[in-house]
Amino acid sequence: MELRVTLLLLLCCTGLQAETPEAEMSQQEGSTFSIQCPYTTQPENEQLKAWCRMRNERCQLEVLTLDSVQYRYSDRAMQGHITIKDYNRTVSITMSDLQAEDSGIYSCVYSNNYVPLKTISLNVYKELHKWELDSLSVQCPYGALGYSWGRKAWCRQGQAQCSLVVSTVYPSTWGSNGARNKSSSIQDDTRTRTVTITMDKLQVQDSGVYWCALYNPNQRPAFIRIMEVRLSVDKIPAATTLSVTTSSSQKNSSGNSTQPRNTITISVVLCILLILAFTITTALCIRQRKKLKTGGNRQAEDIYDKPESPAQLESTENMGRTTDDSRDLNYITLDFKPRLSSDEPLYCNVEPSQAPRKPEDENVEYAIITHKQLPKNDKG
Repeated sequence: MELRVTLLLLLCCTGLQAETPEAEMSQQEGSTFSIQCPYTTQPENEQLKAWCRMRNERCQLEVLTLDSVQYRYSDRAMQGHITIKDYNRTVSITMSDLQAEDSGIYSCVYSNNYVPLKTISLNVYKELHKWELDSLSVQCPYGALGYSWGRKAWCRQGQAQCSLVVSTVYPSTWGSNGARNKSSSIQDDTRTRTVTITMDKLQVQDSGVYWCALYNPNQRPAFIRIMEVRLSVDKIPAATTLSVTTSSSQKNSSGNSTQPRNTITISVVLCILLILAFTITTALCIRQRKKLKTGGNRQAEDIYDKPESPAQLESTENMGRTTDDSRDLNYITLDFKPRLSSDEPLYCNVEPSQAPRKPEDENVEYAIITHKQLPKNDKG
């Protein structure tokens, strides 16, 4: 094990001269990055394969395939959040849970001669979402890059180059160095090797791509990226501003008064609520009328289905009462029958002995109606 540690230190110290990146790969913070480095043109399989990172113009090893004090070859190894795997003459590198400080230049190397297989520039960016009038605070650590001197800056990426927003006034060697420009400020703490950026009262137009960067206005390019931030600023949703809406009007430049947009939003919401209330009330009324109509029809059917007696014929009204199944409504149905006039005959099935002897107010005629039963064999 001691020999292995010695080998690692030797490799890290001697290192590999810096190679120019073949491509830049951008990954969001927290994501996983993978790359494959084939070595089909190399003669042997069981040689050292490694993943190294450029620091101070030297490539320092991050993870490698050699294992044990006897240089036993292993096709897989892991160091922290970095995994290396050798299969089918291809080296696969995986970096999980990426952080902004993982940004840098990396190389796949082969054998003790550190033959570069592939070199890339890895950019791990932060993606931030803010509302209007929010504040932004970003910390950009640069200790992993291997330097602590020089001016630092916060710039906004454009089509051709990065435009300066704010920068430290002089190179920092020890201590703290800060500056402010309008709503943006920068603070460089060289003891922790961290740049802190602050932006106040964000606006939608502040959305864009920003860099924490080394800054030297006398060279080109003037900015060397430390960390990239992709900022998105959105307007506050109208629904969240209802509580602060006032009824006062504002006057525009032409002198005409205009109501705030939030007042229109409130009016729309109130109209919707009124429509809903009216719809619900109408539905309840229709339902209630159907119940009443159904109950009344049932009462009428019950009354007319029963045989009428003389007492019912003399009655001028019939009163009924029922209760809805839900017991939330009681109602009464009145059944009015017209009284017979004195000119219309009234027929009653009574015996002569039961009739009054001297009817005073009624003109009564009596008749005896007999029913003769037909013989059973008569079909007529």
